[in-house]
Amino acid sequence: MSGGAIPLLAWGALLVVLGAINWIWTGDAIQVETFAFAVLVIIGSAGALVLMSRQALRHGPPQPRGDPEAVPQVSVAAVVAGLSVGSIAFGFVFGAFFTLFGFGMLVASLGRLAIEVRAQRRSERSLKEGRS
Repeated sequence: MSGGAIPLLAWGALLVVLGAINWIWTGDAIQVETFAFAVLVIIGSAGALVLMSRQALRHGPPQPRGDPEAVPQVSVAAVVAGLSVGSIAFGFVFGAFFTLFGFGMLVASLGRLAIEVRAQRRSERSLKEGRS
């Protein structure tokens, strides 16, 4: 991933500025702590990307590779997994139904994602062996 940490660092810098303004404006400890936690999570995520790959700080397209790569298609299971996590979080605040429904959707979508990953690996293996 080329340049993946740059937007996170920009977002973290914006949160620092907004947090400082909020601190001056309200001085409320809970709001300042919330902004500080958000900044730590965002900048920590950028740091994790940089530690995984130095390409995360470079501009431009990534270096070309000669290996065959699987091209991801639209995955409904990934979308449903994201929605189910949102439903679980919503359920923690507004009721057990959303939590249970979210857990059910999460289990089903993770199962489907496992099937998709297995098919992707099988496809990559057949490409490397020279079959099509």
